[in-house]
Amino acid sequence: MDSVLNSLKLRHLESGKTTINIKEEGYYAICLKASASTSWQEENNESLMIRISVDKKHHQDMVLFYGRESFIYKRLLGKMKQGTYDFEWICDSPRNNQAYAEIESLTIEKLELSDQESLAVHYAPTLFGRSVYSRYDNLFTDIPLEMIYFFDEWDHGKVIEYHMVFSHEDEGTPAVLLMSKWGRLLDIEYMARVYLNDRDEIDHVDYQGPEHKVKRYKNLLKGEEQIFLQTATCNGNFTDEITSDYSFSFIPSYEWKLEHEAREVVMEKFPYINQVMRWEAERQLKTSMLPYNSIQDVTQYIYIQSSVWDVVLGQPTVDILYRLKGEDEWHSSSLHDKKIGSFSAAYTGPYHHFATAIRLPEVNFIQDIEEIKVVLINEKLPKATVRNLKVLAYTEKSELQQYIKAEFNQQLNQVESEKVIWRREK
Repeated sequence: MDSVLNSLKLRHLESGKTTINIKEEGYYAICLKASASTSWQEENNESLMIRISVDKKHHQDMVLFYGRESFIYKRLLGKMKQGTYDFEWICDSPRNNQAYAEIESLTIEKLELSDQESLAVHYAPTLFGRSVYSRYDNLFTDIPLEMIYFFDEWDHGKVIEYHMVFSHEDEGTPAVLLMSKWGRLLDIEYMARVYLNDRDEIDHVDYQGPEHKVKRYKNLLKGEEQIFLQTATCNGNFTDEITSDYSFSFIPSYEWKLEHEAREVVMEKFPYINQVMRWEAERQLKTSMLPYNSIQDVTQYIYIQSSVWDVVLGQPTVDILYRLKGEDEWHSSSLHDKKIGSFSAAYTGPYHHFATAIRLPEVNFIQDIEEIKVVLINEKLPKATVRNLKVLAYTEKSELQQYIKAEFNQQLNQVESEKVIWRREK
């Protein structure tokens, strides 16, 4: 790592500059170790941003969402040629102009990438911030945190599909139903599919537009390799019509193995996102008056991952339930097959591997769970196969930890529609 600057305190609109020397061509990251006088839990003092320019051109913005705790914010600088670059930064705190940043260090790191990782980094979209409620929505809500990806194929070559992890979604599915349907308050959204030809050049790009409609990216000029999208809606959909003036350059941080794991694996790979999810929930959801949108404490939930097979995906299939020691009542992940119009609280996603979450009574802990069972809840399905179980919960230190893991291959049908899949050992 090459250090750009060391310890520095920056107040609102204070700035600085230096030069950076790139010794060899390659892909580079910016690593900013910093804290701030802000807190993602505090209204009107949630965060501030460090705005970065390279050679007098705005490059990206780094939002210090982790507040007073020192944190390393690692973002993509890009593919850089050997040479010297002018590097400038400014502290911008529009939510609280008395806030300040404490910069411990800022370093430039050359990324060591495989050929496949290089492709994912090379074509990673730049994301412009949301500006629906205000000029800078993502400084106080639904902040983008991580970008994940996977590779697919089409008739002419590779496809790279990118997904964005947000801290929450302000609109769309209410919080209680997010927990039952997706097993998180995080919003994980399909962002874009980049179709490459046999020379690994862009042929075309599709992205998820408003109302979850797949749209063709129209700003791609011949020979252009950079994709620019903006968060357009308050439920994490995108547009290629750029209107905001702040942006994020994410490193695709994890290749999601969708045939083997749920997207919610990010909650284990990047533990800090669970903290940000919790802080935002405490600030926004405790007093929410909207139906099914009030959550008092995310640490009072268990977080479940499993998978369902031998069914057509996109419809309700199974419910996962637990029973506490000494009790007869079963607590349901789908809120006992709750339906609101055509909306089902059960998982209806497009992937075999899924997640859900179930609230624990306030006086109980995950150690009080006696049994877990799975139930086929769709009467139109002749059968479904459920494989494997993983259950996580928050520790006393507010860290998400795995407590239960079971491997099985259980077939359900309309005659035998439920089965205990885990029982606590005596």
